[in-house]
Amino acid sequence: MQKYFTLIFTSIFYSFALNAQVNEGLINETSQTRATEKIHIQFDKEMYLPGETIWFKAYVFEENLPTDRSTNFYISLYNAKGIAVQQKIYPIINASADGHFDVPDTLKANELVCRAYTSWMLNFDTSFLFTKLIKIVNPTNSDDTLNKNNLSVNLQFFAEGGDVIEGLNNSIAFKASYANGLPYNFTAKLKNQQTGEEIDSIKSIHNGMGKFNFTPQPNENYYALWTDNKGNIQRTPLPEKKKAGVALKVAVQKTNLFYNISNKWPTDTLQVLGYMYKKIIYNYKLSLPQEQNYTGVIPITNLPTGALQITVLTNTGVPLAERLCFINNHNFTSPAKINTKEIGTKKREKNTIEIEVADTIPTNMSLAITDADFDTNESSTNIFTDLLLSGDIRGYIHNPAYYFADTVGANAKEYLDLVLLTNGWRKYNWADILAAKPTPAKFAQDDFLSIYGQMSETALHKISKDETINLMIKTKDSTTNFYIVTPNDKGLLKTTGLIFYDTAKVYFSFNKDKILNKQMAFSTANYTLPQPKQINDGSNFLQKYMSSTISSGVNTIVVNKYAEANKQSKIFNTGQTLKEVIVKSGGWRNWRNNPILKMEERYASGAFRGGATAYTIDVMHDDMAEAHFDIYNYLAGKIPGLVTKNDSRIGEGKTFNIRGAGVVVFLDEHYIENSQLQNISISDIAFVKFIYPFNGEGERNVQALSIYLKKGDDLIDRRPKDSDMGVVKIAGYSMYKQFYSPNYHELKNTPVTDFRTTLLWEPYIITDKNNIKIPITFYNNDFSKRFKIVLEGVNDEGKLIHVEKIIE
Repeated sequence: MQKYFTLIFTSIFYSFALNAQVNEGLINETSQTRATEKIHIQFDKEMYLPGETIWFKAYVFEENLPTDRSTNFYISLYNAKGIAVQQKIYPIINASADGHFDVPDTLKANELVCRAYTSWMLNFDTSFLFTKLIKIVNPTNSDDTLNKNNLSVNLQFFAEGGDVIEGLNNSIAFKASYANGLPYNFTAKLKNQQTGEEIDSIKSIHNGMGKFNFTPQPNENYYALWTDNKGNIQRTPLPEKKKAGVALKVAVQKTNLFYNISNKWPTDTLQVLGYMYKKIIYNYKLSLPQEQNYTGVIPITNLPTGALQITVLTNTGVPLAERLCFINNHNFTSPAKINTKEIGTKKREKNTIEIEVADTIPTNMSLAITDADFDTNESSTNIFTDLLLSGDIRGYIHNPAYYFADTVGANAKEYLDLVLLTNGWRKYNWADILAAKPTPAKFAQDDFLSIYGQMSETALHKISKDETINLMIKTKDSTTNFYIVTPNDKGLLKTTGLIFYDTAKVYFSFNKDKILNKQMAFSTANYTLPQPKQINDGSNFLQKYMSSTISSGVNTIVVNKYAEANKQSKIFNTGQTLKEVIVKSGGWRNWRNNPILKMEERYASGAFRGGATAYTIDVMHDDMAEAHFDIYNYLAGKIPGLVTKNDSRIGEGKTFNIRGAGVVVFLDEHYIENSQLQNISISDIAFVKFIYPFNGEGERNVQALSIYLKKGDDLIDRRPKDSDMGVVKIAGYSMYKQFYSPNYHELKNTPVTDFRTTLLWEPYIITDKNNIKIPITFYNNDFSKRFKIVLEGVNDEGKLIHVEKIIE
C-alpha cells in the first residue's frame, strides 16, 4: 500500500522543476519516520441513557493509510470537571480496536468527554488527539446544555496566506461563533478607523463564515462594526497589516489548483511547495520582482483526497505565506450497500439485512443498528470527516459530515474552503521539516504488552553462556503460554508482543541453573502508558462543543419510555463478560498468543483445519480437565447438545449423540469407533474439535469429533511449581464484553421488557474476494418502529466506507 501511495506522489512531483533550495528526498524520507496517526471512532449511537453500554470501534490511520505502527489504544471518559470516569486500554489489531464503557445508573451529568490516542500521537501536537462529546440523556435531570443567549459571540479574521500585506490585494476570511462553537450569522460594516468612512460591508454566507478582498493603505487602520446576539454593538479590528511579505490566493478547480502570488518581499527569489500526507508533491522556484504577480498551476487529478498545504518560502527557507486547501477527487471510498431482506417492526420480530461490498480487497467494517426514534440525530462526524478533515486541522468544525453528504449542496466546495481558511492552523512545522532532523520521539513505538526483568550481578557472572530463562504466562481463564528469554550482556530480560486480558501470572525460572532463581526479578508493569486522571481542558471542551441541537432532537416520549423500562429490568444491559484472549468476535482478537490457533497449526491438517468448526476445546490448558472421569463426561459438559449413552451391544461401551444424530469420531485424524475412546487418558489429549458439516475421509455432511493426542514438547509437564519458580502478577488489556442480541426464535415468552435502544452491534464484519456478501440477522425490541443503520469501515488500501440508512 505504501509503495502505491509513493508512486502517485512521485509521478506528480517529477512533472515540475527540481531546482529547489531544500532536499526533497531527505525531507520525504525523514517525514515518513515521523508520520502522524489519527483516529476515528464509530460509536453505536449518538446518545445514551444512564445504565446503558457505550459500544465503540476505533480505526487508526497513519496519514492516509491504516496504521501498522501502534499496537496499544488508550481511551477514557471524563466528566465536566475533566476528571476521569472510566479508562481502558485495548490492543490494536489490523489498524482497529473495539471495546465498551458502562454508563453508571447513578450518573447525573448530561455530557461526558471521550478522549483517545496512541502513544505515538503524544510525540506531536496533542490538540489532534481524538476528542468527542458523549451525550447522556437523563430524564430525571434537567438539561444543562448552555443557552445560546447566555453565551458570548466572537468574530475572527484570517488572512488567506497568513498575513495582511500593506498595499496588496488581500483575501481575508472571517468566522463568527458562540463560545460553544455554534455558528453565528451576522452582517457587518468595514470602516476606516482614522476617518470613520465605510469602505465595505460583509455578510456571513455559511455557518457564520465568509470572505472578502481588501487592499489596506499605509497609515490607515480598519475595523468591523457589527451587532452581537445580545443586541450590543461590537467593534472588531481587522488583522494588523505588514509592510513586507507576499499575498497568497488559491482556487481549486476540477483538475487543477491555481495559486496567485503578489510579491512585496525585498528579495525576488521565491519557492512554492505543496505538502500532503508528509510528502512534497510540488516544488517550484521562481523569480518574482516586487509589486509583481505570478499565477501557477498544480495538476491535482492524481492526488489522494485530503488537506494540501501550499507554502511560499524565501530563498533561505523562511515561510512567508501558507494556505491549506482541500482536494477531493472522490477517490477515498469503497462501494458498499445495505440490502434489506426481511423487515419486522412489530414487537420482537425478526429482521434480516445483507451487507454487500463491491470490492474484493479485504475490508474491515463495523455495524450499529439502533432505534431511529431514540437515536434521532444524524451523525455530525463520521469516518470521512475524522480521517480526511478533522484529523488534519485544529479547532471546532460545525457539522463536518455536511461536506461529505450524498445530498450536499452545490456550494459545499466553497463552504468547505471557508472551513480551511478559518481553521487552518497547520499540522506541520516548516522549521522541523526543513531541518530534516526532527526531535527524537519521546514516546517510542509500542509492541503490545511487555514483560521486563533483571538478574543480579551474582547471577550474571555464574550462569553458563547459553543459559536462558523460561517464562510461563498464565491468564485468569487458565490459558498458558511459554516463552524462552535470552538475557543481554547486562542481565536484562524482556519479551514483547504479548496480548492477554485482565491479569496474568508470570512464572519465571532459569532453564539450567534453577538454584539462581532468587537472583532475578520481574517488574509488575506491563509497560503501557498511565492515562491522565484529569485533563485541564475538560470544562473548556464541554462548553465549546456542547450543542443544543442534540437536545432539541430528542423525542421525550420515546426517551421516557425506555427510561421507565430501564428501571424495571437490567437483563438486556448486563451482557456477558468474555474470557481473556478467546473472545467471540471472529479471528480478529484470537491472535498472536492464542493457544487454540497455535495447536490448529501444529496438529490439524487438510479437511480438519479451520472450516466450519462449531466448537474448539483447549483440553491441554484446562486445569479442570483431569477432574473428569473420562473424555465422555468431559465433553458432555463442553459441547451443547452432546450426550453420551451406553451402546446396547455387549462390550461396545459408550457412544456420542447430538440431537438424536450420531457423531463420527477421529483420533489424530484417523477414524475410530466411539467406544475406543474409553482407553484414552484425558491427560494425554491436547485439544478437541467438533466440526459440522464435515466433508472428508470418505464422509459427507456428518457431525464429526476430532480428538488430538499431545505430541512433541506438549508431552512435557510444564505446570508451575511454586517451589522452583518465581512469580509476578501483571495487568493486561481491558476486558471485553459481548453484545447481547436475543434470538426470539429460540427464546419464547421472555417475561422481562426488552428495552435495548441498540438492537445490534457488530464490531467486526470482515469481507474478502471470496466473501463479499454478509447476512445479518437481528430481532426487534418491544418498542422500535424504525431502525437506524450505520455501517463504517476501511479496506486494506485505505478506502473508506460510510453508509447511514433508516428502514421502517
